[in-house]
Amino acid sequence: MEKRRYHPANMLFAIVKTVRGWIVPLIIVFFFNNADGWGLYAKYGILGILLISIISSILKWFTDKYTADERAFHLYSGIFSKSSRTVPYEKIQNVTKHTNLLHRLLRLTAIKFETGSKEKAVDFQVLTKEEASRLEQLTKGNVQEQAAIQEIEISGDDVEEEDGVSEQTVPHTEKKIIHFKPTKKELIRASFTSLSFLLVPPLLISFLLKFDIFFDWSEIRQYLPLLKVWWVTAFGLIGIIAVSLLIGMWRVVLKYGNYELASDDTHIYIQTGLLSESAFSIRKNRVQGIEITQPILHRLLGLAKVKLISTGSLDISDETETINSLYPYFPLKQAKILITEILPEYEVQLSMERLEQKVLLYRLLQPSIIWLGVTITLYFWRPELLGYEIKWWIVSIVLLILIEGHRYLSFKHTSYLISEKFFQIKTGALTTTLFVTKRNKMIEIARNQNPLQRWLKLATIESINRAKPVLHNKIKDIPASEANRFYEWFHQRTKDVRRQ
Repeated sequence: MEKRRYHPANMLFAIVKTVRGWIVPLIIVFFFNNADGWGLYAKYGILGILLISIISSILKWFTDKYTADERAFHLYSGIFSKSSRTVPYEKIQNVTKHTNLLHRLLRLTAIKFETGSKEKAVDFQVLTKEEASRLEQLTKGNVQEQAAIQEIEISGDDVEEEDGVSEQTVPHTEKKIIHFKPTKKELIRASFTSLSFLLVPPLLISFLLKFDIFFDWSEIRQYLPLLKVWWVTAFGLIGIIAVSLLIGMWRVVLKYGNYELASDDTHIYIQTGLLSESAFSIRKNRVQGIEITQPILHRLLGLAKVKLISTGSLDISDETETINSLYPYFPLKQAKILITEILPEYEVQLSMERLEQKVLLYRLLQPSIIWLGVTITLYFWRPELLGYEIKWWIVSIVLLILIEGHRYLSFKHTSYLISEKFFQIKTGALTTTLFVTKRNKMIEIARNQNPLQRWLKLATIESINRAKPVLHNKIKDIPASEANRFYEWFHQRTKDVRRQ
């Protein structure tokens, strides 16, 4: 297959990225540096670095090439020292696409194929949308072929040769089902839940503190008596609140105005972003686990954030956020229904085992180094606040109550479940996290006891899953018998692991 050069716009994007990285030094040496000598050398030095970077970007476009056949990507790079790399499609864990404003102006996009291993991802910073779709379809086609082969191997004992299936693969249907698109009402509700509007008052206060940098106070001072008029003050507060709400809504609309959650037989698709678009797809069999997080405000409103655990890095550039999370303002019940729809193999159980009551006493009586350190410090330091001496014992009592309250909430929200094929744990105090994974997705476990746990017949267990970075989930103070059962349960995972 003939080698292809990358899109010519790669040179433009590389130059823009280089200039943007040096924009602050450029402004300093050209606008705030009128001296000769070292300032002049710095100016020419930065210009020289930019020139070298631009020449390097041009040479890189002439030398770097790629091909994509039915099985793998073949990448060729190097200006002076040549290198090549082959990445089979079967190693692709997930695909992330990103289209920023410059991409949209030029009708281009960026796409990243994450392998999930120590190898670098296959990253195309600039491609036509048609070429990006072609490359993505090549990887998907290989996935579907492998899935069909696996199904035939699994049912091979029941299929005779004369059926004609041994030499052919049965293609999967690609019926894409859209599970969720936020309505205007849901976006407005999300803007309040996200608390984005609270960003405006601190920015306004910061601006007022630095007001004298931009304006002369002597010209503004004559208008200050107007603030004593109640309707002027009320109008100003209403204006600030309105602007805050509008900015909060705009931030949410920018991020989730074009949100879509969909799936087909083999993949899950997440699309988000209004002006700067991002899209993420992952094979269903590559999902390592599911994480449902509820910060305190979400818990009060009955909402939840759902995250798909993947082995790949899910951000395509420095400009984008990771998008492996589902829409973060789902009602909890709806989130669990959606998980069942897009990942039928995963089950989120509501009934879970709770910790024994003796664990609460064990945790409450544990010494706190933080409380002890603060108490001793306040006893000898005796600080003052607004001219009043702080009573060290009052602070000590309040801190102890907060620490013990946090321990109680942590005990109350901790639960676990070890079922036939699933491991499910819930932890946290103010923010709770429910993690669900399958036995065949766990690569390692740990079980340990400290002396006091051994005396109380308790133990700590930990599951380890593939992710970037490697994901550790730990639950403390479960019965030792349950820890032993967990250990034996994990070693039966060979029954679940299929040849990939």
